[in-house]
Amino acid sequence: MTRTRYDLIVVGGGAAGMMAAITAARLGTDVCLVERNSKVGRKLYITGKGRCNVTNHCSPQELLSATPRNGKFLYSAAERTPPSWVEEFFAALGVPLKVERGNRVFPVSDRAADIIDALFRELRR
Repeated sequence: MTRTRYDLIVVGGGAAGMMAAITAARLGTDVCLVERNSKVGRKLYITGKGRCNVTNHCSPQELLSATPRNGKFLYSAAERTPPSWVEEFFAALGVPLKVERGNRVFPVSDRAADIIDALFRELRR
């Protein structure tokens, strides 16, 4: 039996897991993404009523202040991966985005599948 060694194993093929695996691979890390479902990103199909609310177009501080209960636990994540980074990430994958009422960010196509397809293409690459 041959064993393959990875520098990093990401458990969970949701949006965060896929983005983490892509980012690590771009930095030269040998990554394995593990997902129990037959398809990665399944829950993304239902976000934003099928349109995939990607992020909010705001500063990290605005994001934290809009968190209903004790957003302090999000501080580090919001500072390291601000909403602007998320927008740039998807733009670099070729997904045009738009900002709607309430500063919500969606793909211009209004199709969650475009976000999932872009992530999956980049994972395969």
